[in-house]
Amino acid sequence: MGRVVTSYHSIMESMKTADGTLYVSRSNKRIGQLEEEAGRRGIPVETITPVEMDNMSGSDGHKGSVFVQKSSPADKSGSATRFKDLKAFINAREGDDQLLVLLLDGITDPHNLGAILRSADQFSVDLILLPANRSASINSTVAKVSVGAHAWVPTLQISNAARSLDALKDAGFWIYGADMGGSTAAQTDLRGRTCIVMGSEGKGISRLLKDKCDTMVSIPMNGHVDSLNVSVAAGILMYEVIRQRN
Repeated sequence: MGRVVTSYHSIMESMKTADGTLYVSRSNKRIGQLEEEAGRRGIPVETITPVEMDNMSGSDGHKGSVFVQKSSPADKSGSATRFKDLKAFINAREGDDQLLVLLLDGITDPHNLGAILRSADQFSVDLILLPANRSASINSTVAKVSVGAHAWVPTLQISNAARSLDALKDAGFWIYGADMGGSTAAQTDLRGRTCIVMGSEGKGISRLLKDKCDTMVSIPMNGHVDSLNVSVAAGILMYEVIRQRN
């Protein structure tokens, strides 16, 4: 079975960018809207029993509809570009002098990944790099939390994060690590080809990747708790990049 998407918004966005099958187990206004969208896009709709849908959705639950995605986001519509590897991304964007890439180091919580994808969609992030180890992958929970943004933001799983940063540097990217000890983001020039490395809330960025960063950037804080949720911090830094460009 392919990727299972359960929430209304995630199903709607997924059907715009990927092939699959819509399964329904009841009738209501929202499910009717999903069926209409499926009809417009030539997506088959199958009616199954509530028990069958429970088994299909697993622990993620459902509200009477499930979309089982057969192809990756953007295979059908091209709304978000799918890249085979990092080299393909670099070659495809060779002439662009304003690019934003995020590398997520040790972000294992799918809720955080989903929230980051939602912000990345709003701030037009060009690519998110997800290490194969110690990293959440895009699943039904991520799709639900991202409210469908997973279908629009280009993501790429990488086997070696350090080598990926080297490749980005060779392509003219400046690498910025998010760290409380860095210069404030507003005082740092984040324009041009920019890669921001986000680490986990507990351990931060790994020492190996810190050594690969050109500089560290921070977010000024005055509260009593000494850190922000990683998805909130990522959203603030993405906004700062767009603010400086504009």
